[in-house]
Amino acid sequence: MFDDWRLRYLLECLPQIAWTARANGALDCCNKRALDYTGMSTEQLQGWGWKAVVHPKDLPSCLQRGYKAMRNGESYAMEYRLRAGDGNYRWHLMQVQPIRNAEGRIAQWFGTCTDIDAYQSCIQPAPDSESGPHKS
Repeated sequence: MFDDWRLRYLLECLPQIAWTARANGALDCCNKRALDYTGMSTEQLQGWGWKAVVHPKDLPSCLQRGYKAMRNGESYAMEYRLRAGDGNYRWHLMQVQPIRNAEGRIAQWFGTCTDIDAYQSCIQPAPDSESGPHKS
């Protein structure tokens, strides 16, 4: 397991949004990039507050995938839209890994969210469709 200062340092060194969550999925730590991107405070994002920045149409599948990973103890990746502080949504690739304790049980989750909006705009229909960036 990471020492708190080592984990915090690692989160801040990553070039994308990075976070950790408790074994039950509740967010407990995120880097400054997450705060800068969302325009929210750590306190607003902690616990289940992060759900407020996931696109409403993507939230059910995001939660379902997370719950499945918690049940099976598996890592996962998925694409979904994340709301920026300006109200626009951008596509992100979320990658999540379990962190296990000495007994092999999941103690935490470590995740990153990489902005893939430019890639998505190349493969998705025009922005006037539901899949492009837009305001809520």
